[in-house]
Amino acid sequence: MRKLFINEKTNEIRCAVVEENQLTEIHQTNSYQDEVVGNIFVGRVTKVLPGMQAAFVDIGLKQNGYLHRNDLISFQYEVNHGSKTSISHYVREGDQLLVQVVKEGTDQKGPKLTTNLEFGGKFLVYMPFGDYLAVSKKLTDEAVRNRLLTIADELREGKEGLLFRTASLHKTKEELTEEYIKLKKQFTSLSRKNAKVPECIFEARSFVDRIVNELALHPKDMIICDQIETVQHLKQQYPNVTVMYHDQKEGIFSTHKIEQEIDKLLKQTVWLKNGAFIVIEQTEAMTIIDVNTGKFSGKSSMRDTVLKTNQAAAIEIAKQIRLRNLSGIILIDFIDMRYKEDQEVIVDTVTREMKRDRVQHKIIGFTELNILQITRKKVRGSIQESLTNRCEVCHGTGRIPSAESVTYKLERELWEYQFMDEEAIWVEATDDVIQLLQGENKNHKKQLEEALHFKILCSTLTSPIPNYRIKHIGSLSSITERLKA
Repeated sequence: MRKLFINEKTNEIRCAVVEENQLTEIHQTNSYQDEVVGNIFVGRVTKVLPGMQAAFVDIGLKQNGYLHRNDLISFQYEVNHGSKTSISHYVREGDQLLVQVVKEGTDQKGPKLTTNLEFGGKFLVYMPFGDYLAVSKKLTDEAVRNRLLTIADELREGKEGLLFRTASLHKTKEELTEEYIKLKKQFTSLSRKNAKVPECIFEARSFVDRIVNELALHPKDMIICDQIETVQHLKQQYPNVTVMYHDQKEGIFSTHKIEQEIDKLLKQTVWLKNGAFIVIEQTEAMTIIDVNTGKFSGKSSMRDTVLKTNQAAAIEIAKQIRLRNLSGIILIDFIDMRYKEDQEVIVDTVTREMKRDRVQHKIIGFTELNILQITRKKVRGSIQESLTNRCEVCHGTGRIPSAESVTYKLERELWEYQFMDEEAIWVEATDDVIQLLQGENKNHKKQLEEALHFKILCSTLTSPIPNYRIKHIGSLSSITERLKA
C-alpha cells in the first residue's frame, strides 16, 4: 500500500509518497513559480540556428524556449518517409507556433518545447498529431496489450496518437472511449481561442492533480491532505481510493516524520545501516556517487565484505535517485570488485530497485574503470535545485580563497609600488588578512615597509570571505586624516 501526503497549507505545495513506511518520492512547487511542464503556448520563433538544428521560441517566460528539429511534428512526418532536411526548411524567424513544454528550464537554459502536443488523462494520453499507438511497458501480458491496441485503432482518426497508461488495464472500451472524447475536446477547444502572441492557452492539471495522476493510484492506496477543498475534490475524482483529511494542529509532514527526511536530502553523505556510507555530489553536467566501507568491516572474506557493502549501497542509491530526483548522467563509483560475477550482482540489484522508478531511465553498465553508468530523464528539477540557491560567496564551488593566498596576493601587489613617489598606501582588508600581513608583533609589516620604502596603513573591510582592496595612495598625513574621520 502506498500513502500520498499532500501539504497545501502554505504557498509551497508538497507531495510525499510513502511505500512500506519508507519515503520514496517528494515533489514540491509554489505559487510564485508554478510548473509549466505540459502547458501549451502560442509562441513566436525568434531565432533559427541550422548549425544546432534548433530554434528559440518566445513563449512569454523570462527565457525563450528551445525547440529542436526532432521535436517538430512536420519533421517527424517527413522522417518516416526517408526525408532528412535542415530545420530552416520547417520554421523561420517570426513564425507563429503552437508548442508544449516538455521539460522545465534552468537558470542557464530555457524550457524544452515540442509541437507534438499531448493531453494526458487517467487512462490514456491523447496526441492529436502523434501518429502512433502504444501501451505502457508495465503491461506485459500480450493479450492485454493486443486488446488495448485494437481499441486504440478503432478510436483514433487520421494521424492521431494514443498511449495507454498502466491504469487502463481493467477499463472497458466505453470508459476508454469516454476519456478519449474528453481529451480530444481539450485540443479542439484550443483552435477557438483568440490568443495573443506569446500566450499560454492551455494549462496542464494542477500540481496535485498531475502528481496523483502520475502515480496511477490503486484502491489499496491512501491520500492524506491538510486542505479540505482538495480532499473533497480528490474524493470526487478518485471514489475508489481512501482520501483522508489531516486536521491536526501539527503539520502533516511533521506528524508523519517526513520533514526530517527532507532535511537529510540536502546532505552529501548518506549513512547505511551497516556503517558504510555513500557521498552524492551534484554538478551542472552530472551526478557522481561514491561508495565507502566506512565502519563496516564484515565477518568473512574481503570479497564478501565489498559485495555486501556494494549491495546495500545499490539499494540506497536507487532510493536516493528517486527521492532527490537526480537526472541526466549518474556515475556510481562502487568499491572495486575484481570478479565480473560480483559486478553482475550489483547491476541486477540496481535494475531491480530502479524498476520502482516511474521516470524513464537506463542502466548502461560498468565502464572499464568499474564505474556504473545510469541515465535518467529530466522533467523537473532536483530537490537540491528546488530547496537551495547557488551560494553567492563560493558561486557553487564549495570553496573560498584561503586568508593566506589572499595575503600573498596583496603582498605581490604592494611590491609593484616599490620606490614609488607617494609616502603611503591605505589597504582595506578583512581581519584575517590584516593579521597575516602584520605578522607576529607586526614585525612582518615593518620589514615590508622598509623594503618597499612606503608606509602601509590598514583598516577593516567587511566581507564574508578573505579579501582586500587598495583604498588610497598618497601622503601619510592625508591618509591618516581620512582614517580618523
